[in-house]
Amino acid sequence: VSCRIHFDKMCELFCQDCEAPVCQECITTGHHNYHELKNTQDLLHENKKTIERDTKEMENVLETELINIRKRLGVLVSTSSSKYEDLEEIVVQHGKKWHDAVEKVIETYVSEIQQMKTGEKDTLRQLTMEIVNLIYNTERSVKLNKEMLKVFEAEKILKYKTKADDIRSKIPEINVPNPSFTEFEVAESKIVHENFGVLKTKVMSIDDDRRNSRELHVVQTFLEHSFPKLMEKMTLLSSIETGLSAVYSLSCMENGELWVHGTDNSIMRTDRNHRKLERIKTMSFDGNVGITLKQEGELVYTDFEDRSVNILKNSQMHAVIRLSGWKPRDVCATLEGDLLVSMSNDDEKTAKIVKYRNTKALKEYHHDLRGRPLFPTGDTALHVTENRNWDVCVAVSSAQVVIVLNGLGAVRFKYSDKSGKKEFRPMGIATDGQCHILVTDYFNSRVHVLDKDGELLRHIEGHGIYLPLSVSVCNYDTIYIGDSTGKIKQIQHLK
Repeated sequence: VSCRIHFDKMCELFCQDCEAPVCQECITTGHHNYHELKNTQDLLHENKKTIERDTKEMENVLETELINIRKRLGVLVSTSSSKYEDLEEIVVQHGKKWHDAVEKVIETYVSEIQQMKTGEKDTLRQLTMEIVNLIYNTERSVKLNKEMLKVFEAEKILKYKTKADDIRSKIPEINVPNPSFTEFEVAESKIVHENFGVLKTKVMSIDDDRRNSRELHVVQTFLEHSFPKLMEKMTLLSSIETGLSAVYSLSCMENGELWVHGTDNSIMRTDRNHRKLERIKTMSFDGNVGITLKQEGELVYTDFEDRSVNILKNSQMHAVIRLSGWKPRDVCATLEGDLLVSMSNDDEKTAKIVKYRNTKALKEYHHDLRGRPLFPTGDTALHVTENRNWDVCVAVSSAQVVIVLNGLGAVRFKYSDKSGKKEFRPMGIATDGQCHILVTDYFNSRVHVLDKDGELLRHIEGHGIYLPLSVSVCNYDTIYIGDSTGKIKQIQHLK
């Protein structure tokens, strides 16, 4: 490193107090008396090792743990209400034994439960946003560190301060209270409140005490050994006959039932034994209907010809979004409960993706951060899903490419493939619990399995899969593949 003051001199030392490289002439001036000086080459070597260790820890350990916490938070947010609703029912049923005399007591308990439920949900959402920001900052630090090492910017490396400790210190401890209600025997008493029961009241809050390094090491060791891994040999669990001539869209429920759309103008709910349980009429047909399920299990679908996005609640269909000048293609329910809707304009030359919260548009994915179009003109068949690291994954069929965006709309990577005997035509896309991206390769009758950064891990082929059109993942590891024969293949690929 050349000296900034004495341009013809090389800096052989680095002043720790001034955080600057210095030459021998700088030292003779007396400005660095009593300062801590280190050999430049030794410090370069030492900090390079620190950066490599820091980067590896953030990339392979901290990032993995953060994603796992966010996944857990997503499950907790979706299931938080049910346990409190069950608790409310216990209180209400017990209250009926006390007739009118205890109505005021019941109202008091229910109010406390509602406060706990609201407080816990708000806290979980706040924790989720903290984790999202932490993941974004971690990925950004990893990227900057890699760029620094690749270019070998000596001065930046010399000044580098570890970031992993700061990130680790911000990982929250999640303590979810488990409320309960203790019933007392019904007795004739004037002191009703004392004999009604005991409600343990505790509103969930964020614990600012962070884990120490030993606790983190234990968690990390557990995570490294507990994550499901790709099976060497995949297992075909079943082949489901739908009675359709093709399965363009599908989404699986936790109980094994499936919502499917084929060539006619309807969506059908069926079980694995091909029993038709429910049918919903649509205006669109031949793949112009997108299907997704919200975390509560509610069906959401797009109807291209009707320009609508609809939700099934209590056996009643409601149009939650109606478009003007655009027609919806596909839809995905996000971890936050929002909807990602891909759409094309009326002349079908332009496509975009819009994130909605209820009926309000929050963000458009139309142009990159430099204002350039994200999707090719004329290719409007966009199939969309959200990965568990919050990336937006888009299969652009005619352009033969998968585009993955981060939450800000910046392109993380693009994936295409030329290894098949025929052209790569991505028709369906989904993600599993390990952030793997699954993409159907229509003409080559297979499914590509990618990691979250776009590296090809394997192909799923054979098992009678023919011209696959759609893919869905249930319970994080079981894959359902719908093809052009109207059959759905249920395959397990994680162990």
